Amino acid sequence: MTAAERIRTAILEGTLVPGEQLNDQDLQAWLGISRTPIREALNDLARVGLVEMSPQRYTRVATPKPEDRTLILQTLGALVGGVVRVTTGTLSESQRAEILAALDTVTATVEQRDTAGHGHAAWAMVDLFIAACSNSYLINATRDTIEALNYQLVATRTPTSTAWDTLDSGYPRLRDAVTAGDATAAELAIETIFRL
Repeated sequence: MTAAERIRTAILEGTLVPGEQLNDQDLQAWLGISRTPIREALNDLARVGLVEMSPQRYTRVATPKPEDRTLILQTLGALVGGVVRVTTGTLSESQRAEILAALDTVTATVEQRDTAGHGHAAWAMVDLFIAACSNSYLINATRDTIEALNYQLVATRTPTSTAWDTLDSGYPRLRDAVTAGDATAAELAIETIFRL
């Protein structure tokens, strides 16, 4: 596992918390590597929004802003929508069945108004679309960005931040589109889900 992967994992799992200072010497001792790969890793993580850097002032875990939540959600929707559009029409029967089963799980969390459960189930479903996507350029362009933006969504989640009515209408439309192999309708359903 690279330095960037280890630091990313620590941020996403909450070992390193929002606003926590990232000191090069502490990271060197923890990871057992020199300063150069640490700085490269931090620069990579800053590029995807997991780390904030200001030269000569600080390097810290990014602190998500609640006021950016809708913008982040819309950005995720655009990225996920692209993956869903490219992938839906090319799914094998087993991939389609797996995604439909995941959609059923997501829908159950929406019906139960289970905010945390919905977050986990929805991203598990998105991961299935990414895994089924045959466009490696699209996968590489979106995977790290999606992960970093999702981190910001989770960090700004509140009991009232989920638009259940939007999800109530969006997921059934997505299920119908995936069942029919209709890539355009699937992307439009994702736009509804992600408030685009």
